[in-house]
Amino acid sequence: MSVALLPRLDRIAVDACLSSTAGLMATVDAGLDSAHFPVEATYAASGGSPVPDEFLRTLRSALLEIGHACGFPDRGSATERARFDELASIHLAQVPEFDSGEALRDDVWAFLATVVLPDLVAWRFAGRPAERFQGGIRNAFQRLWMRGRILDRGPRAGRRWELLAELTEDALVQITERPSIGSDARLARGFAEAWVRAAGRLGRPAMEDVTREAIIRLRLRNQIQVLSEIEDSELGTVMDSFFIGDSTPPAPARPGWVGRLLGRT
Repeated sequence: MSVALLPRLDRIAVDACLSSTAGLMATVDAGLDSAHFPVEATYAASGGSPVPDEFLRTLRSALLEIGHACGFPDRGSATERARFDELASIHLAQVPEFDSGEALRDDVWAFLATVVLPDLVAWRFAGRPAERFQGGIRNAFQRLWMRGRILDRGPRAGRRWELLAELTEDALVQITERPSIGSDARLARGFAEAWVRAAGRLGRPAMEDVTREAIIRLRLRNQIQVLSEIEDSELGTVMDSFFIGDSTPPAPARPGWVGRLLGRT
């Protein structure tokens, strides 16, 4: 089956588009016709066929509909913008064209943010910060796709997308913007599930500091034990321990400084 190739845009081209509002909206105003793409836009040299313009129009229409439901184009509230992130994550995680390796390309998301949905990015992030258009974990839509893919409990789950709704922005950033965690969906989901349980005990207002400490414990533990290889029956208990502090259950014994870092003598 042929891979649907998505258009790409490098950082220099993104910066050029951001230099003027008219240039940023040019392709949108032209109806997302590929004939009006920036001249710097490229595709993979081989291995598939470019997506039709209609795919980009449909994607824009779907995300604009979510945006309008959350206050776009008015600035709206932080709650509305958080709701947009949640709903957009759910949508992006289920777009079939993003199931291939194309969605792992930073320059693909740079194109989508800069050429297909620049007005939505500017609404979501006041001041149009360049990092929200350029590819990477700070990209306005790449970050949401990552969240949806990582925190999806699966189509058979009764509350499939609950983690996206329950986690705070700080918790989502802590999980998805750390490569050692965000690159392992099972580990990330396990930590997110433990976060929800901890928030139920401690209250959401207390969770920012608790989360940062738990992340440190997880990263230290993961240096000496590959947490992603723990059995499902044990993973939840181990993740819960990172939110408890001194009651962390011992990992396999290690001498010297590693033991002291983990709070053992």
